[in-house]
Amino acid sequence: MNTYPLFRHTAAVFLVCVMFIGSFSTAFADAHEAESEAMEEKPMEEKPKITGWFQIDVDSLGTYFLVGASHPLSGGISFDSNIYVNDHLGEFDMGISFPVIANDSMALLLTPMLGVGFNYTTPDGPYALYPQIFAILPAGKIFGFHWTISTISSIFDDQSINELYNRTYITYALNDTIAIGPQFESVLGLGEKGALWALNFGGRLNIGYGENNTLGLYVGYETKKDDDQTGLTGRMNFTRRW
Repeated sequence: MNTYPLFRHTAAVFLVCVMFIGSFSTAFADAHEAESEAMEEKPMEEKPKITGWFQIDVDSLGTYFLVGASHPLSGGISFDSNIYVNDHLGEFDMGISFPVIANDSMALLLTPMLGVGFNYTTPDGPYALYPQIFAILPAGKIFGFHWTISTISSIFDDQSINELYNRTYITYALNDTIAIGPQFESVLGLGEKGALWALNFGGRLNIGYGENNTLGLYVGYETKKDDDQTGLTGRMNFTRRW
């Protein structure tokens, strides 16, 4: 008996239930918090503000959009979430951001997240799971960024190949507008049919486009290129924060 279709449907139902329960719990807590505030006679301290961001990228995956937000909890910890939209593909990620180091000269923030993706061309989701982690290091004029994300699609399609993607860069701010530095990226196919699919490195340039706006340019050399290709690759993105 082939139990794979049953497993797929069970996994899909489980994901929907988890997301529903998480959303309901948040709404339930918010409702009681609002209720307690209304009953409080003395003035309350102002709550930490929710921050958000919007980003548009163009690279080997095409043109895609991301929108995210950070909801402060306590002790520097926040609940983070975002969506990724690329044509008919959609992904929702959520996780917790917390400081590992925090002092006057530098900070190290870690954000482990779990995402679920859908291919909306057919009613046959989910498409994949995306466990991932972000590491952000602001230290004066130096800014470090690392992102590792795994695409786990084999639990929904036994013919697909899971993969692991890494992106790391460090920039140095020359002034209030320009920051430059090296960048490294790789894509590794997992399992027996996997291989090192991409390995590129190059330079990154961040340009301030006014307050809370950044244009990012990455130009790299792809070592896993064909013989008749130049190897030049990269990415352009624009990020707006509020």
